Amino acid sequence: MGNVKNNSASQETRRRLLQAAGEVFAEHGFRGATIKDITDRAGASLASVNYHFRDKSELYAAVLRHISEDAAQVIPPDDQITGHARCRFLTFVRLYCLRLLGRERQTWEHILITRELLEPTAALDALLTNVIKPLNNRLSALIGELLNVPPDDDCVGLAAASVFGQCVFYLRHRYFINRLYPKLGDHLDVERVASHIAEFSLAGLSSRFLTKPRLTQSASRPRN
Repeated sequence: MGNVKNNSASQETRRRLLQAAGEVFAEHGFRGATIKDITDRAGASLASVNYHFRDKSELYAAVLRHISEDAAQVIPPDDQITGHARCRFLTFVRLYCLRLLGRERQTWEHILITRELLEPTAALDALLTNVIKPLNNRLSALIGELLNVPPDDDCVGLAAASVFGQCVFYLRHRYFINRLYPKLGDHLDVERVASHIAEFSLAGLSSRFLTKPRLTQSASRPRN
């Protein structure tokens, strides 16, 4: 007899639970969400959660793993992105922006990831390991190549954080951007935003300001 968990009906129940759980966790956070909220939305029984995921913590971790598997495919493997470092940097930022900003409204995945970063749970380590760190490593390698410094140099870390920060800013603050700059329109042109972030970042990197010697503590103090 085959594994019941692998039959089509069981897999469909599991899929609905993951989808409903993601939405509920995004709306209420891990602590505020209840299993009943999730099963009601999924049209599933309470027993199905125990059967597939054991408890709320494991269901939450499974939702983050689901997001991780999807997000891990955002950027194609290195051997599928060709050209010099500048070209590969432009491609990386474009694809990342398309993944983040390519939908008119924020998806529950984006909201849930933001919640997890603001209110970390035990599942955060897996998210960092499986999604955020690999993407950061790839971007850091590109920036290191552009600056001709090791990818673990602290100036690379600052630059990578700035690039990701710009992308997340446009994702999280579309309403404010529209209010401050109405000419940009209600719906941002993702291709234009991606091009701007990439070119703006490259201009900063090319100026090499990131690699200039830091001011010493004494030198940075204002004179009387």
